[in-house]
Amino acid sequence: MKVLLAQALLGAMFAVAAASKLADRDGARRAIAAVGVPRRTAAVVGWGLACAEFAVALALLAGVWLAGRATGYSAVAATVALVMLTGFSAVVLASLARGRALECHCFGRLSSGPAGWSTLARNAFFAALAVFVALHGHFGGPLAAIAIAMLALWLGPALYARWTARPGAPAADLALPDRAGHIWTLDRLQEDRRPLVLVFSQPGCGACDALLPEVLGWQRDLPGRITVAVINAGAASDAVPLELVDERRAAFAAYHITATPSAVLIDAGRRLDAASGAGPIRELVDRAVRLSTQSTFTRRGLLRRASAGLASAGVLPVAAACAADHPSNAKALQVEDVWMCEQTFALCTTAPCVPSPTDPTISVCDCVVVNGNSIGSKNCTERAQSGSKIRSAFSTVNINTNFAVLSCPSAAPWANCLDVECEIDPRNPARAKCQCVTVKTGPSITFGGGCDTATCTSTIWSAASPEMYQAGMRQLRTAMDRVGKPVTFPPPCPAK
Repeated sequence: MKVLLAQALLGAMFAVAAASKLADRDGARRAIAAVGVPRRTAAVVGWGLACAEFAVALALLAGVWLAGRATGYSAVAATVALVMLTGFSAVVLASLARGRALECHCFGRLSSGPAGWSTLARNAFFAALAVFVALHGHFGGPLAAIAIAMLALWLGPALYARWTARPGAPAADLALPDRAGHIWTLDRLQEDRRPLVLVFSQPGCGACDALLPEVLGWQRDLPGRITVAVINAGAASDAVPLELVDERRAAFAAYHITATPSAVLIDAGRRLDAASGAGPIRELVDRAVRLSTQSTFTRRGLLRRASAGLASAGVLPVAAACAADHPSNAKALQVEDVWMCEQTFALCTTAPCVPSPTDPTISVCDCVVVNGNSIGSKNCTERAQSGSKIRSAFSTVNINTNFAVLSCPSAAPWANCLDVECEIDPRNPARAKCQCVTVKTGPSITFGGGCDTATCTSTIWSAASPEMYQAGMRQLRTAMDRVGKPVTFPPPCPAK
């Protein structure tokens, strides 16, 4: 019975792996090409690998169905499974030894993300099952111990992260310096026993900069009710009274922060809730205020609650007057043939790109991960973050005086990143690599290049055609007007 159970688990795993690869053929092809297989050959290898996995799964599950009467075939299938798992593990191990993290599509979109040590532990768990089946149940004790250990190494970190991030879990301690070099711990931040909101930010995050005036207002106007501290992955700013520096991202990792701006609410040393994006962070601050034991509200606090945090203090009366006509936080809004969503996305408006080493039609662009409003042709469910996977969309959340629109000639290649799939960098959750479509003909418009026309040919920029850009500006402005939020577009580069 134990052999049949192990055989069923092994067969089911190979069946799911094969089916998911066929459902995500493009992802599987890219993952195989990343190993060094030529692009044209990668598609054939992907089909062959999926067929081999299906064959192994069929042989194993048929043996289970026949209740062990196909023992010989099952042993052969288990041996083939062991060889395949060993080969997969060798590729991952060689990649890790070279300091690379291959994109894993072992189970298609079900497990897309960088292949690492957890991948090796998963393969070792199923390899132990394969050996157990191939040996007809002999050496069950040692193999069971190995399987249990590998299962713990595979699932343990993810389960531990979920457990520590649950509402009511003890908050992770921290010891971070402010700009004066003074060390702040969780106990010091909560020594007055007020609810604590930790706001996570990092340099280059346009949505963080847009939220900063409200954060300053919370720190200035709500000190008697809550404590608001900013944790910055870069250097601290003189403008923020309470800002801690976390260049090693230790607090980011401890609180499982993968995108900025994000925030965590802590009360009495326990983690109560978390939020990503400006709107949810405002709601989190509202909850922190409600948790406060004091009964008085500052005037700004009342105004901020009434306006649902639509704007900073300078425009709050206007925002409150418009609140009756516009929803305060539209999570999904359709305008013509596009959707505006308030969620995590990759912003590639100034992204430099390089040609893909495996696919001449693809440019790999270095984009930033932000939270906020953006538009794209896919709906919000399709664009929602899934693990380390996000979609690129169009927005102007990081526009400032340093931005301008550069027009490039038709001879300059550019990258179309709208709605493409991106992978968040596990070492820097503020960045994402996006697989953008290379466009080799037609003029383009980009926010990158710093108005230097020479960069049109020296760099592949994430850009848009003039028609796409004009339509995007009109649709984004319409959507932002409907929710009562301002939108700023950069001016064109000066003529030379």
